[in-house]
Amino acid sequence: MKEYNEKKKLKITTWSATVILILLAVLLVAGGYIFLFIKNGYTFTDLIDNIVGNLIGVLAAFLLFDILYNKLTQDAYAEETSQQIAKTLMGDPKTLDAFSEEDKQAFLVSTIKSIVKDDDAVDMMVGNMKKYFSSAKVARIRKSFNYTITLTTELPKDYKDIPGTKEGQYFYVQENLNYEVKNLSGVDEHLSSEKVKIGFSFDKRSLDAGLLESDKDPEFAECIFNENLDITKEAVEYVRNLSESQLKNFVEKTLTAVLKVDGKQGTLYSVDVRSGGIVATYEVKGLAAKAEHTVRIIFHMPKIWDSIFEVTLVDPTKEPKITFDYMPGVMDVTMFSYLNKGDESNDAAYEDQNGLYDIAIKNEWIYPKSGIVFYVRKK
Repeated sequence: MKEYNEKKKLKITTWSATVILILLAVLLVAGGYIFLFIKNGYTFTDLIDNIVGNLIGVLAAFLLFDILYNKLTQDAYAEETSQQIAKTLMGDPKTLDAFSEEDKQAFLVSTIKSIVKDDDAVDMMVGNMKKYFSSAKVARIRKSFNYTITLTTELPKDYKDIPGTKEGQYFYVQENLNYEVKNLSGVDEHLSSEKVKIGFSFDKRSLDAGLLESDKDPEFAECIFNENLDITKEAVEYVRNLSESQLKNFVEKTLTAVLKVDGKQGTLYSVDVRSGGIVATYEVKGLAAKAEHTVRIIFHMPKIWDSIFEVTLVDPTKEPKITFDYMPGVMDVTMFSYLNKGDESNDAAYEDQNGLYDIAIKNEWIYPKSGIVFYVRKK
């Protein structure tokens, strides 16, 4: 009520002031006219002529000023409004949801053009962006990735029957991989049932096909993990000739393969020898079909000397950590990095200290297909 009375009082005061100003203006005009009439015989017609002339002059200047002022203020207002709209779009994803996919992509293209001035670079970035958008909704991402590889020369006694062991053609690899995977489309099809598969490839070609999930053999492409079982041709034939029970023993005892998903340890269900390698199927009881899973894989294997060991990131991966431990006295190891982080992948991201490569990317996403190759030679 007090606020209403104050507003009413202010309104009355404003009207009073306006009336007073009008009266003063009329008195000034009347007084001026009387003065000029007495002094110079100034007539009422002269007064009207002068008023009209002055009004025309003032009106022309006023209209010109008004047009220019409106033009300037409208342009400034339009620019300011445009900036406010852009800030709102960039700062509020919910606002963007009101637009179509084409409008959203057009907005991103305009943003890229404002940052990158080279037309060819813009075409490259826009092309890659569209390709990514086409698969982003069904892609997998790895929110953590910790991979430890240890190399030694002394092979377990279980390896004595593998051709090439007695001739010293192998070194010994121990692997421990932990990662957290998230499927952006919902349920991860490779972890949607209690049957989970991992693969061991006999050659680089089948390994790459499995990693890219483009193998002609659908079972091999369904493996959640593929590693290269790099052994001699005679050893490959030895594995192919094993019985079903011997194959299970080879994976369980010789390779000592262990699989855990969401903290639940899998039981080896079956082992199948394919044209490109071995597919081991584990039964993980109580495994729920969902979008996110934690996975742990542990296994050992022989690997032929003067070969490469490859760590490939097949999904976008946050802060990967890779530890490669070897014996500098008896083996030479050279690292080649193709992590897509520029100088970080070759300098700041790793340390090589007396037989230990320690690679860690901090607070960054690494995009596929990236990785590291270790070339292992016998001294």
